[in-house]
Amino acid sequence: MSVLALNNVSYAYKGAKKNVLSGVNAAFEQGTLYAIMGKSGSGKSTLLSLISGLDLPTGGKILYNDTDMTRVNRDEYRAKSIGVIFQGFNLLTNATVIDNILLSMSISGVKGGKRQTAHSLLEKMGIDREKSGRKVLKLSGGEQQRVGIARALSHNPDVVIADEPSGNLDGDTERNIMQIFKDLAHNENKCVIIVTHSKNVAESADEVWGLNKGSLTFVKRNTPQ
Repeated sequence: MSVLALNNVSYAYKGAKKNVLSGVNAAFEQGTLYAIMGKSGSGKSTLLSLISGLDLPTGGKILYNDTDMTRVNRDEYRAKSIGVIFQGFNLLTNATVIDNILLSMSISGVKGGKRQTAHSLLEKMGIDREKSGRKVLKLSGGEQQRVGIARALSHNPDVVIADEPSGNLDGDTERNIMQIFKDLAHNENKCVIIVTHSKNVAESADEVWGLNKGSLTFVKRNTPQ
């Protein structure tokens, strides 16, 4: 069973005559890394908004674990079931690394052993205890992205969404970050969905989908590397 499914999904902004998304069908499974490619204005931001539960489609259905999103507590869904990684990191730059993770865990209602769990997550991302005590603004872009990934994982979500996660990173850092996403999908059984312009990122995914003028189509399944 798909952890997340889109059935004939469409979306139009209130008062608009034209759909931003039309007839979108897709099924996303745990243990798989997906890349969705599309140009600016193709509907990527709207699609991410719907998948992350910030909004509901104006047509069709989005199912999470076979339950219609209209029947899901979307605040709880965002807090516990899905993790979002932002292109601009969206970290509290004047707070320490560890405090960014702990705050996210508190908001999500994580109980007990939060500091140890946070340190373990950060260490998996290559952020040691010395760096975890630094303010975020003292870290490099690649390190901040790793903190952003750790924050998204701090409540152990089923689904991880990344919006242009390598957009601000150099080639070597991009490859390292993509290896983290591969490990999350293949070793930790997460459903990982990446929206990207990067062909290199797309080549690292298990499945590649294309979004063009509001229409989502399957492009290819990559051979395991």
